[in-house]
Amino acid sequence: MNEFENENVNLNGNEEVSEPKVEEPVAEAALNEEPTPKAEAPVKDEPTFSEIPFDDEPSFNRVNYTEVAPAGELKNENRGLKIFALIMVCVIILSGTCAAGYFAGKNSVSRYSYSSTVELDLASKPKNEEGMTAAQIYAEVNESIVGIRVYNATTIKDASGVIYSKDGYIITNDHIYDGITAAKFKVYMHDGSEREATYVAGDSISDLAILKLKDTSNLKPAVFGDSRELVYGEPTVAVGRPNGAMEPNCITEGIISLTKRRVTGTSNYSSSLIQTDSAINPGSSGGALLNMYGQVVGITSSKMTGDEYDAIGFAIPTVTVKRVANQLIKDGKVKDRAKLGITYSEITSVYAEINDFDATGIYVVTVSETSDAYGKLNKNDLITHINGIEITCDDIVLDIIEESKAGDTLTLTVIPFNGSAKEVKVKLGANVNESSYVETEQETDDEESFDGTFDFPQGE
Repeated sequence: MNEFENENVNLNGNEEVSEPKVEEPVAEAALNEEPTPKAEAPVKDEPTFSEIPFDDEPSFNRVNYTEVAPAGELKNENRGLKIFALIMVCVIILSGTCAAGYFAGKNSVSRYSYSSTVELDLASKPKNEEGMTAAQIYAEVNESIVGIRVYNATTIKDASGVIYSKDGYIITNDHIYDGITAAKFKVYMHDGSEREATYVAGDSISDLAILKLKDTSNLKPAVFGDSRELVYGEPTVAVGRPNGAMEPNCITEGIISLTKRRVTGTSNYSSSLIQTDSAINPGSSGGALLNMYGQVVGITSSKMTGDEYDAIGFAIPTVTVKRVANQLIKDGKVKDRAKLGITYSEITSVYAEINDFDATGIYVVTVSETSDAYGKLNKNDLITHINGIEITCDDIVLDIIEESKAGDTLTLTVIPFNGSAKEVKVKLGANVNESSYVETEQETDDEESFDGTFDFPQGE
């Protein structure tokens, strides 16, 4: 398990970029390492950077900031007052412009939030009410959390799930059947009873899947709260079946460590997840992360493992869960997820300083022919702003795209190779992804345990 590093990333797909090439885009990707500094100017005690695949050494015409040199001693007091007044006017105008730009940037971000474009139907935290104890939460949600046995003729593994609706839909992780061809599903209820379930749809990018119970009697759906209301340090509990699908639900308690952290999961796709120190273990895949009002705020999906890590677990926020689950039930796939259609390298402030860049942003490596950016962006272009928001790290880019819908238009500020800054409008494409589920039975020599527990994936 390696710590997070930065690398050439792909706003088009789930695969890492090794050589510049045009390929079918996907929305976002992992960040593992940054580009290499110039060989002639090595820096001691700095991380090693991988080389950006440039054809030529970058040379940009950027906006230059010029300092006003002192004009010398003023000959009379009136002249000094006039210059002072002029400077104050300039300062006021500049401050007003910056403030306007700031709020314009905030507005442009909020305009692309899920809540403004997708009906999520998430419950808010109750006002003026004290939270419940862990014991009270367990009693409240125990009927809504189930064990899932995933199996075929050669393999049996266990996971968890959350009852999503009264008509029998269950939400879990897409990775629970990865590698198990023609998987079947047994669902174990809170009272130990067993029910049959069928596969409906899955999405490997979000790592979410939907199953459907055949027997829909006496179901208690979980209440899904709004993950956007989470705060750092907020108490939370996780409920799932880490001891096996047929065992009772297990509850662990902790806090919200981070409300938003980008993690690369099993699909090599960068996702914005909730980080918690609530214990999450094998078999917890697809279980619930809850606030102290008994509302599900995330679906547990992964953890970091290794001697150097302790109590770092991740959950898919309900903002993502609701958006994806509703489309999987209705359409069998996620249709409105956005992609820009480029691969790029991140230019951080550290890399910019080492290599004498005047701006941060993302450096275009390839542009897909299927992208609206094709013909508008070129290799070696530097994107410095999106919708007026400065790109100081590529998380900003990924967040904007993730909170957009296919068909939305972004305004990019671009500095072409050997050119002047310009604005380019690009319409986002649709990033439709497939599931890990494989329907066809295949012969295998894999001799796995018939009473095994799903190997909980680690974040990378």
